[in-house]
Amino acid sequence: MPAEKRAALHATAKAGKDDSPAAGQLFDIITQLEDLVRGPAGELAKPYVLSPLRPLVGDPDTVPPSRFRFTPEDLSKIWGWLARHLAKDMVERAKKCTKPESDPVWFDFRREAGEALNNAIHAAERVPKDMTALMKRFGPEGKTMLVDAAALLTHSEEIAVAMKQLPDRIEEFDPDLVFMVQELHEGLLEERPEAALWVLLLTMGRLVYPWQIFRVVAKIGNREDDLVVSKTDLAAVGDAVLADTGFFAAKLKQPPQTLDEAKACYELFHNFVVYSTGMTSEFGIRKAGRWGQVLFSLRAEASSNVEKILNKIPLALDSGLPEPRRGRSGRIIPAQLPSEQAIDRIEGLLFFLNGCREHVNAAAIGTAHKRNADLAEKRMQEAGDLLVDLVASSEGQNRTAAQDGLEITARLLDVAGRDDLANLLRRRGLAAAA
Repeated sequence: MPAEKRAALHATAKAGKDDSPAAGQLFDIITQLEDLVRGPAGELAKPYVLSPLRPLVGDPDTVPPSRFRFTPEDLSKIWGWLARHLAKDMVERAKKCTKPESDPVWFDFRREAGEALNNAIHAAERVPKDMTALMKRFGPEGKTMLVDAAALLTHSEEIAVAMKQLPDRIEEFDPDLVFMVQELHEGLLEERPEAALWVLLLTMGRLVYPWQIFRVVAKIGNREDDLVVSKTDLAAVGDAVLADTGFFAAKLKQPPQTLDEAKACYELFHNFVVYSTGMTSEFGIRKAGRWGQVLFSLRAEASSNVEKILNKIPLALDSGLPEPRRGRSGRIIPAQLPSEQAIDRIEGLLFFLNGCREHVNAAAIGTAHKRNADLAEKRMQEAGDLLVDLVASSEGQNRTAAQDGLEITARLLDVAGRDDLANLLRRRGLAAAA
């Protein structure tokens, strides 16, 4: 049978294996046959052995640090190092193995790989030139990355057993789940402390609201603040939440140039605020403590970056808002219609301004937000008033240009969250044209 048909047959037999004794026997027979006809793993040995690292593979530019440890290139370098130097025999045996990825034998291969990496790291620590070579091969953060990889591989079976008991996605970290994670952690802590810590870090990666991980940290540490916890192994969990908060804060440095960029920028700002406020609402973060100092520094950085973005609005209005002006004689002088690029830029900044309203207090940007919101609204309303008069007093191409400018102004009011003023302006424009 073709491989895909065999896989479908095996899956169907597995789904019904508990229906009756005969169904169970059928599943056993098909499983044995599948094992007999399956070829060696070959190139699949690499993803099979390194599968514990997969949930933490990503792009560091787009994935928060708590959910990122390895790039695809890191995995290729690790496999190459194992295959050529550290564990040649293990790699060859893995390539020849005919067992499926779910078979326990792969845990043995992973354990060998983890131990080989650990031995290589310890050996390099004793010889400076070897450590230099390691850093050259894997980058300046290479040692930390390899330590993480070694831990995940060495304890892959214990971690897998624990994580299998938890949902893949946790929308609310309720008391029952908190208790379960606490039990899983404590069950591993004495003999497998590294595995116990990784259960917490991987659980955090499954939380829709990652800062809720402090609920189990408080239970394990038996404290509601960071006085002691931030000095224990549990500090790695708080450091991970802080790293994510810093990731979002740092990405606010570049002001958006388009509406799409502004939407992405606002998402970063929103994430920063909910992470930083979520952390303090779930756990006692002392201002003078290590976590507190980092957190308040990040808040200051984010507030400064957001204020700089908001302060771009007046200049963007100059080029993106079609503002007529009244001459000395009282006659209205129309403005040249702005380019789509200029409109797109001010639309983006006004979208960001409007989105920031809900976080004004939490992000300490109240003064800058109010100043720019009031200025933008005043200028748009004044431009709208003059454009309505232009529509009423002009005709032909001049009236069409005034109507186009009026619609642009209404668009900007819409995106700034003042759809009431935008709709009123449109109605006034129709009345003026009539």
